[in-house]
Amino acid sequence: MILLEPEYLPRVNYFKDLSNKNIAYEVNLKFDSSKFFDKAHLCNKNGFFSIRVPTIIKTNSEFQRDIKIDYKKNWINSHTQSLQSSYGKFPYFIFYIDSIKNILNRNHTYLVDLNYDLLSLFLDLLNFNQKLSKTPLVDIFSDKNTIFNTETSLSSNNDVHIMRKDFFLGKNFDYKLSVLDLLFLKGPESGFYIRNF
Repeated sequence: MILLEPEYLPRVNYFKDLSNKNIAYEVNLKFDSSKFFDKAHLCNKNGFFSIRVPTIIKTNSEFQRDIKIDYKKNWINSHTQSLQSSYGKFPYFIFYIDSIKNILNRNHTYLVDLNYDLLSLFLDLLNFNQKLSKTPLVDIFSDKNTIFNTETSLSSNNDVHIMRKDFFLGKNFDYKLSVLDLLFLKGPESGFYIRNF
């Protein structure tokens, strides 16, 4: 059993340890703004940048499961425009963007539910056959590995070309961008690269 911390549009690195294990989606963590619960890293011709889902946070000690999405800001349109401008010319963009938009447009109340639906979609697109479930309020899993994710640094635009080249040649599993970067570039082969490299 793998216990996963939620991420918005998860990084490729997020998927590297999921091979052939059932996944428990951890919904009982305290919110930490330094993690990827509400943000993702993308890349366009000008370099790396982050997008963030606006949230309503009442206290610093709130649990992730209680964090609501703030729809007063037009973030869905902003995020889809960012995806279009960054990846619109990638070979597989057209095949996946509608499925992603459909999930974004469901107007989830809680960010943890949006992240769960996106993760379910990505596991399907990557041909990961694991069972995904949300953790109960009381953690009953005794045999589990926990994957907790911390902020990673992104440097220059030139590094994205090195990062992709090294990854596709099997030299280095350090792909800090959202899995969308890989899916839009490699399409149905994406899961193969994650599982094998």
